[in-house]
Amino acid sequence: MSRKTREWHENFLEYMEFIIKHPAYRGLAITKKQDGTWSWFGTKKTKIGQDRIKWCEEKAKELGYPIQPGVYAEVMREIHPTKLKVCQTCGEEMSIYYHYPGANLLKSLEKEFQLTFNETDHISDIWDTLLLNGFSNFDISKFLIEKSGLDLKPEKISKEQLIEEIELLCRIKGKRLLSPGAMSNFPDRFDGFHTYNRCCRSVQDKGRSKENLKSYTRDRRAYEYWSDGNIHAANQFMGSKYFYNVSADHIGPISLGFIHDPRYIQPMDSSDNSAKRDRLQVEDVELLIEIEDQTEISPISWYSLSIWEYIKNNYKQNPNKVATIYRNALKQNMSNFMYVIWHILENCSKDGQNFIEKALLKENYKTFNFDYTFNSKGDIIKETPRNFTERSKNETDRYKRIAIDSIYEYMEKDNRNINPHLTKEEYLELDILCQSISNSDSFESSYTKLNQLIQNIQNRLIMTL
Repeated sequence: MSRKTREWHENFLEYMEFIIKHPAYRGLAITKKQDGTWSWFGTKKTKIGQDRIKWCEEKAKELGYPIQPGVYAEVMREIHPTKLKVCQTCGEEMSIYYHYPGANLLKSLEKEFQLTFNETDHISDIWDTLLLNGFSNFDISKFLIEKSGLDLKPEKISKEQLIEEIELLCRIKGKRLLSPGAMSNFPDRFDGFHTYNRCCRSVQDKGRSKENLKSYTRDRRAYEYWSDGNIHAANQFMGSKYFYNVSADHIGPISLGFIHDPRYIQPMDSSDNSAKRDRLQVEDVELLIEIEDQTEISPISWYSLSIWEYIKNNYKQNPNKVATIYRNALKQNMSNFMYVIWHILENCSKDGQNFIEKALLKENYKTFNFDYTFNSKGDIIKETPRNFTERSKNETDRYKRIAIDSIYEYMEKDNRNINPHLTKEEYLELDILCQSISNSDSFESSYTKLNQLIQNIQNRLIMTL
């Protein structure tokens, strides 16, 4: 294997094998070199490049595309099986469609919403982040429609429809609002796209490491997707008609460990929501208890459950502690939990990530399989099998990526109000847990150790309340 190929990310090498063997590319010219690697490259002046051009033009006729400038890009985009291209350098996936903000849109987003995004943030993720930061579906639609110059009504178009309209406008008509995650490059590359994605185009030889991670979701609250609840339903509810012209408020702030679920989200004026931030008041606690009694769904994630039960049983006797002592205990518990997950990811290599995914994420995957209809309270009144698009069918993979990335981003932040704190005994428990995971002990055994550690951390915090 050549020196250059050895530097390619293992995810890209797997992607190459997948693409080469996929039936969509059957007959597309590729050979193996003397060192056993694939001839992924082939300029149009070479025989292999000319053979690829002939193949692509035949495929264009088969698909009904006229042979004209841009047809190679259209064909290779059409036949791509996942619509997500793996980066040769960092191994991250990005959409081959025009889904990423240009420099002018980034400036406008920051000016309008006072949030900073980057060029590797998918427009759908940007939309979700804005919702989660208190802006309404109507506000986001109106902003993007004005920027794109489309003649559309913000109250009459869905998020998915508007993104599709803007993507087509940028890809077909050259509007400089969004750009693709990977640029077209046929026949030079077998799959028709540059090996470097947008994420590494300007730093090809630097790549991404855990120490220098460029999160695709920089402004999404780091712990957002580690909460319990029906995550997909909550996202849909926040984008529903009940939140036009108003923002979505989590009654129990998810930064304190409360769940991301439609039953615990309410409409609120944007300015009031911004002022509330992650505060916890007595009236919030009482409303959470009321909804919990009605729905029999706990408002808090598993890793904070014991502290919540303590608050429920004691807040009436100590109402002055809710906004300060109780709130800070939940905040500290969240910080400790994030550290535990980070420690497992850092010290148990791939075994750690596999364990964390199975223990804490997979249970939520099933919520992405359905679309939901709600009443004004967020109760799910109808559940139907989801009609997946090219993007949404890979949603659980993105969910996992966002969750894992957010752990590292959280731990890298220097401006946290509360830093993680574990006792010597808890560190010892964490090391034993990591040994259990690394030694491939049974999942049940490691899962029990994780639960016991989180329980002990909560018990210690409760003793200070």
